[in-house]
Amino acid sequence: MSQGALVGREDRDAEVLLQEFLESPMTAAWTALATRRRYRTGGVVRKLNAAAHDVCENDPLVALTFAEAAISVAEALPDDLYPAGAVNRLRGTAWKERANAQMLLGQLPQAHDSLDRAERAYRKSPKDSLGPSITALVRAGVLYEQERFDEAMATAERAELGFAHSSDEQRRMDALFLRGAILQRSGQPRGAVPLFLQIIDYGEHIESPLLVAHGSYALANCEVDLGNLSEASLHFHNALIIFRAFGAARPLVLTEWGMARVVLHSGRSAEAIRRLRDVAAGLERRGLVTDAALAGLDIAEALLATGNPRQIVELAQHIFQVLQEAGVLTGALAAVAYLKEAAAAGTLTSEAVKEIRVFLRRAERQPDLRFVPPPPPPPEESV
Repeated sequence: MSQGALVGREDRDAEVLLQEFLESPMTAAWTALATRRRYRTGGVVRKLNAAAHDVCENDPLVALTFAEAAISVAEALPDDLYPAGAVNRLRGTAWKERANAQMLLGQLPQAHDSLDRAERAYRKSPKDSLGPSITALVRAGVLYEQERFDEAMATAERAELGFAHSSDEQRRMDALFLRGAILQRSGQPRGAVPLFLQIIDYGEHIESPLLVAHGSYALANCEVDLGNLSEASLHFHNALIIFRAFGAARPLVLTEWGMARVVLHSGRSAEAIRRLRDVAAGLERRGLVTDAALAGLDIAEALLATGNPRQIVELAQHIFQVLQEAGVLTGALAAVAYLKEAAAAGTLTSEAVKEIRVFLRRAERQPDLRFVPPPPPPPEESV
């Protein structure tokens, strides 16, 4: 049987074999998949890798389950199942999908370990020019999440160059997008704007509404940072329409959050608080507890601006409870406890809220980070 015929048969069989598993992704039966002879095929690995990739953005925990099942099967396959080291490409892809899911779940050291395994697998398949570039792109994303911006940028540029040499324009845009995100997060939104405009232009060229939406969302965040609120509102609105049409749950709630931030920065605090409460509730429902806490800090900022610091006490108590129930045991709890105490004492400032926001972002990626309360504001001089 030719390799093409073998692959086709395996893929058709995998559709049938995995249907029940894919419909119940959290069943314990996944752990024994590789022990069953009929599941030890390249088609099963390809199907699981594709399933992990498809669900990763909206449900990274399920993606992790799929990727780990793919790894268990891929590692059990004989090295000579396909010619030219193709089995190692399957293994590399499975480890890469595991790293993708771990990155979105905040398991960043583990993601680096998975990427090391992916790189080792790809090196055993020398004819694969794309694998190393894809791995570099994911590693750049992990470095970005760790706020190692210089390393992230260099790695993203290396990935972009590899995709250009392979004439893979779609993935080159992914690397370009990440470069823009690095610039925006590191305080250089003006430099990110032309990169996101390229993303939008490319999305329109290939008629990909979702790519246009993601580019518009990222561009809108840059415009907020630059103080261009009308431009930000326009781009958020464009993204919102597309995400809603495609049922993209996580990007949709994040875009609604962006719209609420525009309203907040426009000085319409009461409307912003209403919108932000809806956003925070949506983030909580999706298990995005750190994002929910950050949206809560936006609410705290609005309450301070409207002279209602006492309401922040109740808000902080709720945030604390959400984080605690989610199993968060980092300095994030101490930061939120400080938020409550300072609000109750009437000493909370907008600068302190900003410091807590920065800390929560870092604590999600650095669990051992210790929260140090900001110094109290100086007493007002009597006249």
